[in-house]
Amino acid sequence: MKPNNQTPDPRKLEKHWQEGRLPCPECGHDIPLGSLGLMKFNECPKCHASFFAPQKIKDYYLFEPAGGGGMGSVYKAVSPKYPGRLLAVKILSRDERSNPSNILALLNEARISAHFKDSEFVAACLDSGYDNDEYFTVMEFISGERLDKRIARFGKLGEQETIVIALHVLSAEQHIYKCGYLFRDLKPENIIINEKGYAIMIDFGLCMTREHALNPDEEYVSGSPYYIPPERLTGAGEDARSEIYSLGMIMYQALTGKTFFDAAEIDSLAKRHLSKVRLSVESKLDGINPALAKILAKMIAQHPEDRPSSFTEVFEMLQPLLKQS
Repeated sequence: MKPNNQTPDPRKLEKHWQEGRLPCPECGHDIPLGSLGLMKFNECPKCHASFFAPQKIKDYYLFEPAGGGGMGSVYKAVSPKYPGRLLAVKILSRDERSNPSNILALLNEARISAHFKDSEFVAACLDSGYDNDEYFTVMEFISGERLDKRIARFGKLGEQETIVIALHVLSAEQHIYKCGYLFRDLKPENIIINEKGYAIMIDFGLCMTREHALNPDEEYVSGSPYYIPPERLTGAGEDARSEIYSLGMIMYQALTGKTFFDAAEIDSLAKRHLSKVRLSVESKLDGINPALAKILAKMIAQHPEDRPSSFTEVFEMLQPLLKQS
């Protein structure tokens, strides 16, 4: 069973919905909507072709599965509200949509990311709510490759590509910071390289206001252990320097094809992050431009006061290196 190959016209879907029918994408045979399993694969009664029957949620037609995580599923969607644009609609999974904390998390993430619409490097929320028994969020569909998968595919990335990705992330981070928030979940899985080569940041589940980040009150430590800043492990406040640390860890992985720490257990990783005995970054980046290695060493310094103090400072340190290719 394969998803539909073409992006449907939302105006035609709107018409079909009003008429209570859906034509088979293979033979055009009209099938009553009431006889279809929506958001499921169906078989045409005439030509027996298998096709995915879309579902309408508010103004959006979810026409093809596009993945998902532990809390929800993502579908490609179209809408007359956004003609000519391919969208991604996330809905809570069947097991999670009766869980108040997960409902709150989904809608809160949408509310926060909606503040970041003006950056071309951020996948911000366009809409969210509850309709047709579904809690949902809407964003632009990003056609591209996740950074972790890209690193795995190539083994490692070149210096110039890594710097470009970092500059895009820094621009996104600066925009989020100016809006009064801290991202707090920077990792390769949350960066997509789109078809234009832009690095787009996704997933705002750990994002919080700058004030809250400086004065944390969380009972549990959240975040990926390979990229988490040491100050989060000690319960200290976080600011731009914490994000810079995480970005430095990502750049190291992109340049070498491996994470800075190789410990398998979270407890071990925590100890490595906080260890006073750390190998020189430059010594672990043999063959890399020494100027770039020096910048990375500053970015992932254990103590925040030893790191660059702002996203702009790191941007201005990295940008000249593009001219040295």
